[in-house]
Amino acid sequence: MNVGERIRQIRIHKEFTQGELVSGICSITYLSRIENGQIKPSTSFLEKVAEKLDVGYKFLVDADHEDVEPKLLQICEKYKKEKIISEKDLSLLELYVRETNSIPLLLKAYGTLIYYHARNNNLKYIETIVEQASQLIPNRVETKNSDDFIYYLMARGHYYYYKQDNITAQEIYVQIESLLGVEESVQHADVYYNLSIIKQRLYQDQSISRLYSTKAYELYKKLNMEDRVIDTLIILALQYHLDKLHDKALETLKQAELGVNSTSNSMYFPIISYNYAKIYQGLKDYTNAIKYYEKSLQLSEFLHNETDKVYTLRSLIEIHIEFKDWENVNRLMDDAFKILAVQDVPYAHVQLYSFKATIFKLRGDYYGYEKEMQKAIEMGLEKKQYTLVRELATELGNHFYDNRAYKMSAKYLKISVENSLN
Repeated sequence: MNVGERIRQIRIHKEFTQGELVSGICSITYLSRIENGQIKPSTSFLEKVAEKLDVGYKFLVDADHEDVEPKLLQICEKYKKEKIISEKDLSLLELYVRETNSIPLLLKAYGTLIYYHARNNNLKYIETIVEQASQLIPNRVETKNSDDFIYYLMARGHYYYYKQDNITAQEIYVQIESLLGVEESVQHADVYYNLSIIKQRLYQDQSISRLYSTKAYELYKKLNMEDRVIDTLIILALQYHLDKLHDKALETLKQAELGVNSTSNSMYFPIISYNYAKIYQGLKDYTNAIKYYEKSLQLSEFLHNETDKVYTLRSLIEIHIEFKDWENVNRLMDDAFKILAVQDVPYAHVQLYSFKATIFKLRGDYYGYEKEMQKAIEMGLEKKQYTLVRELATELGNHFYDNRAYKMSAKYLKISVENSLN
């Protein structure tokens, strides 16, 4: 890649127009001729542009300079250990992966980039990065690169997990499980934990997800990883709840709460409250359910990702629909859609459209019910929420059948069957 093309790519990456980049330096025409390879830039021009683009002069002139690769490896190793990376280093990685052919470096760099953006919920931004990585990185690598390959795959799994593309995430974690050695390590525990959540989302019967949760719990406990033990107990409690084993769910959640009290990690306070609320809602003890949901909302400032509030709002909406408390339903629905306007939370988003459909149905507006259900199903298919699509399509198909709209009934019952996983 010549220097002009490199300037153009960095400029676009940094979101500069040609005019913004060369303001006070030279004319737009001069820059355009450099970017098109028609003329060679002067040293003075390159120094000024490098400063404005916040990249090193050497990187701008020759991205393959021998000093660059060791620095990139250092950036990746630091992020892997400390989960810290500067904007400048992040930008350097994004630019360099376009030019290197080194598989070890590609694995480390893409692993770092995908992990960073997935953890920070920049899912739209990294779509192209994930796609780019899949085009450049082979499905198998040499044994000496297997650790970096697993790290890269874990990052991809993390991305699809947060995107709630559960089918793809499951495929990736199963692949990782097959690559791990016999001696169990923290990587094994992480894969067991991730698979337990993915299988929880995909299948109605939670026995397999509980099996993976238990394996993860035992291994984290053996490794003395207190926070991960708490995480796993919370997930295990939810899985007992989903199988309507409420006593076991409460017992397991209390065990998690004891762990939280001993560590005093405030991040867990809203999560524990939310899960108590879920169990009480399952027991139809709505008084306690509302109390714990509202407590969870009050503590939401401690959440790592504030978008998780949408799940609490969703559950409160469900209860208030049951009570036919429309004032609270409308208020909570507005709060939830404000979050969804700026953050993508696919499962909750689809559910909320189905709740809107339910409200139309309760008011006797069957046309409105059908339209909102169709919208929910379309969104569910687009966002790959297949379990939810199956439930909603079955409900809508039966509705059309009861109203003798047999063609529409067949359409949605077919969608239900096509999205069955069990």
